[in-house]
Amino acid sequence: MARSPITTSSDSDVISAAADTLDFDDVTLRAIAEVYKNEGNDHYKNKDFSNAIYFYTEGIKVNCKDEELNAKLYSNRATAYFYLGNYKDSLSDAKIATDLQTCYVNAIVRGASACFQLHRLEEVITWCDKGLAIDKSNKKLLELRSRSTKEQKKLHDTVRKKAKDQEETQTVRVTQLNKRCSKIHKIASLTGENCKEFDWMIM
Repeated sequence: MARSPITTSSDSDVISAAADTLDFDDVTLRAIAEVYKNEGNDHYKNKDFSNAIYFYTEGIKVNCKDEELNAKLYSNRATAYFYLGNYKDSLSDAKIATDLQTCYVNAIVRGASACFQLHRLEEVITWCDKGLAIDKSNKKLLELRSRSTKEQKKLHDTVRKKAKDQEETQTVRVTQLNKRCSKIHKIASLTGENCKEFDWMIM
């Protein structure tokens, strides 16, 4: 949840107060949301991500009917969340932004980036493929897809190696056990002992 900003501009204060008391038409609501977006962008440029999130959230709460503007607000907030290390909220906002504007590449990049940080490699590739179908030369998406594919291969190789090592270890243990059992069986035969009690150990 976005917190109240440390500082606000007088324009934003006036707009916020007016929005609480009046009903506006769609054009006015869009203008109010645009002001909040610009306020958020100013804080974002100063790396004040918490306050950027606050203003983007206020813009979203205006609930204007301009889906493109709303997509930008969600995408921008996703980016601010990302740089605060809040990857889950970043991914959530990126999803909403792309639901509003399916071809919004910036939001797709943010969704892919958040998934990479969350180690959801399959989802990274899905996001990247979606974005590359729109912009096939997007460097960030190409990089994320390549890194995710390499990470997947590395993970699969590690899993296969671990399984192989476990199998080899088990084989060695079985071989050693069989040798010991055979030796016990042989000694028992030479001494005339009943070997049946050892038969269950022979694999």
